[in-house]
Amino acid sequence: MILHFSSRRVQWQLGDMRKSAAVLKREQITAQLASRLEKGVYPEGSFLPPERQLAEEFGVSRPTLRKSMAPLLKAGLLVNQQGVGTRVGSKAVEGSSAQAVRDGWRVIALLLPDITNRFYVELTEAVEYHALQRGYQLLLCNSRHQLAVEETHLRQLAQRRVDGVILAHDPHLAFPTAMAVLREARIPFVHLFSSPAHALADTVMLDERDGAAQVMRYLFSLGHRQIAFCQPVAGENPHPRERAYRELMAQQQCPVLPHFVLPYRDWDDAACAAALERVFASQPAPTAFFAGNDRVALVLLKNLSIMGLDVPNDVSVVGFDNLRFTEHLPVPLTTVDQPKREMGRRAVELLVERIEISQDLAPRTEVFRPHLVIRSSCAIAPQRERHVALALR
Repeated sequence: MILHFSSRRVQWQLGDMRKSAAVLKREQITAQLASRLEKGVYPEGSFLPPERQLAEEFGVSRPTLRKSMAPLLKAGLLVNQQGVGTRVGSKAVEGSSAQAVRDGWRVIALLLPDITNRFYVELTEAVEYHALQRGYQLLLCNSRHQLAVEETHLRQLAQRRVDGVILAHDPHLAFPTAMAVLREARIPFVHLFSSPAHALADTVMLDERDGAAQVMRYLFSLGHRQIAFCQPVAGENPHPRERAYRELMAQQQCPVLPHFVLPYRDWDDAACAAALERVFASQPAPTAFFAGNDRVALVLLKNLSIMGLDVPNDVSVVGFDNLRFTEHLPVPLTTVDQPKREMGRRAVELLVERIEISQDLAPRTEVFRPHLVIRSSCAIAPQRERHVALALR
């Protein structure tokens, strides 16, 4: 009994020592974080590094890290924003006030061609998330595919002196001259998706040709040679995806007949139905459609169904963008995935480097590679005799 009691007592003592060591470790982490806040390592309004990263740095578990941060959260030095991260609170800077916090807000503007487009909605979510992680508010601007509106936005952003601008320019339009106003105002900017060769600015873009090449190679592998292209947006100049489509058709010695290119104006329901009637009344009729974006593909799928054509057995359809709804369609859509979240994140990172480190860095261009997501909307090309009968029925 005496030995058993002594052993238990030793265990209690060891437990108390372990408990004391754990408390000491938490207090040390709390002190280190408080010191960093005081020295401005984490500026007011910015976000701490991710929890997993901090836990690895201090050599503790994430629950232990949370306990270490609890006193700082209670004191208002840190603020936990659900789903976003832990932000440095206004009390972390001595003498700060609510007005000072408001005056210290940092703003990044995102200028888009069409904020109603689902592609840009998904992109905006990524840009906003990563801007918030770095302590910036996001200001959203819509040019509505009009150069004059885009110019007006840029001039107003320069006058209001936002901290930086991410420009997703419509490649069909002339490049805005108001970019020079941003340069004069020393406001950093990043081009997203398109940039003229003379821009001399950071650019995050997609390898459009590679995406189109993956589509065309896949359709060729299924035996398709009569492939139509549906223009994704209006414009005087061919879209990069259309240029790639024409080039790849030529490489395979497949003629691009006039009725194989459906202009953007055909992509409301009434116009699309009439356009498809004309296409299938012509010979040869296409066995596959390469839609320039997923929104166009959605209208196309609807009208092909109304005509009584079965996708993919009668005709194959491929989109571009991989919007969230495409995998949930009655016929899940084969489409090209653009890494929207990664591109949005990188655009924010490049812009913040310009804002916080130096505007005099050499211009950088980062090209992201898309990949084809194969689903159920494509099949082997139907036999020519059967397809001609379908086109004439």
